[in-house]
Amino acid sequence: MRTVAFNALAVILLAAFIHITAVLSMPYLAPKNAWARISALSDANRMIVLPAASPSHQTLPLMAPDVRYSVCRFNLDDGPVRLSTQILDDLWSIAFYTPSGENFYAITGRELKRSKIEIIISTQNQVGVKAGASLLDEIEDLIVVDTPVRNGIAVIRAPLLGPSYAAQTEAALRRGTCSRNLPGSDFRR
Repeated sequence: MRTVAFNALAVILLAAFIHITAVLSMPYLAPKNAWARISALSDANRMIVLPAASPSHQTLPLMAPDVRYSVCRFNLDDGPVRLSTQILDDLWSIAFYTPSGENFYAITGRELKRSKIEIIISTQNQVGVKAGASLLDEIEDLIVVDTPVRNGIAVIRAPLLGPSYAAQTEAALRRGTCSRNLPGSDFRR
């Protein structure tokens, strides 16, 4: 009787271990994850506006049909990247993710309290931003995002206030930039 109970417990523990391992490894093994999809759409350090989601087409998983998205796949191998955009509403948000989908920074329009946003994405060892580069003096309310990875994704999420706002929202997203263009500063590792 004791052997049967031990064997049953061993089978249950082995099944739990296999299940947990499978669930935790799925983001790394998925062939068409968000990182792969965005990499196929654009070069690094370039902002792109994603097409509107529909039931038959979603560029990224779980896109809402009443939200417009803009993404930048950033690469910090050559130094920090500058993201400039316009935020039209308190409901807009900007979130930063690692290639495996882990969110490491997010901010909403309500927290920003302004429409023109300038963000410098850098790693902690890219100290040009911290050392008082002139860019910090040129741009009021500059946001510096320290990323734990050299490659990642910035996602701007813009909920529509109604169908009549779609063109205005998409135009604001198209004006956004994501580039290594950092005028007036010398960023070195």
